[in-house]
Amino acid sequence: MTSKDRTRPTLGSALRSIRNERKWSLADASAKTGLSTSSWSKIENGQRSLTYDKLISLAKALDVDVTRLFSDISSDGESNPHVGRRSVHRGADGFVVDTGVYTYRYLGEELVRKRFLPVVMELHAKSVEDFEELLRHDGDEFAYVLEGEVELHTEVYAPLKLSVGDSVYFDSSVRHAYLNKTGSPAKILVIACEAEMPAQAREVPRAKAAARKAAHTQPPKARGL
Repeated sequence: MTSKDRTRPTLGSALRSIRNERKWSLADASAKTGLSTSSWSKIENGQRSLTYDKLISLAKALDVDVTRLFSDISSDGESNPHVGRRSVHRGADGFVVDTGVYTYRYLGEELVRKRFLPVVMELHAKSVEDFEELLRHDGDEFAYVLEGEVELHTEVYAPLKLSVGDSVYFDSSVRHAYLNKTGSPAKILVIACEAEMPAQAREVPRAKAAARKAAHTQPPKARGL
């Protein structure tokens, strides 16, 4: 481990700094966010991490930009943070969060109030049984396969197999999970956006899925004699 690695912020150090800024005890932090004191303590001490959907929910509960969870230094940002800004990453740069099922590498993590969140994900899960529950978060998601063979599972569609160069764009409020379908590393680039779809548009795929399910479960019609 290099000196840079030792001083690099972690999710745990970011949460501890937020709690210290607000003079919260672990019990206070739990009451404000709904995260148990045990879970909060484990995250601060590097014994547990959070998947993307849980990270977004926590940022909302804390009323901070999600990038605040990538830094142990508070920043109010500029009045217009979009003008002329840029973020460059080299090689393995980025804010890394390892959750067991995935290893996330968040890019552009120092920029606040981004219009979308770019993430390189290394997939470790081989089965949906590896997840406590399928992930979901408001907005849309785009995934592009960089390496390996990937299978996307959702609560709406049949499993979708994706190879290097393949991509998929979908409503991420639908529960979903990416699986590594090879014995070698599998990586995807994910672009997540919190822009919400109109309610009517969001219900279309669910309605189609429900109709397909009903068609399969209905008994065959009796034929005329």
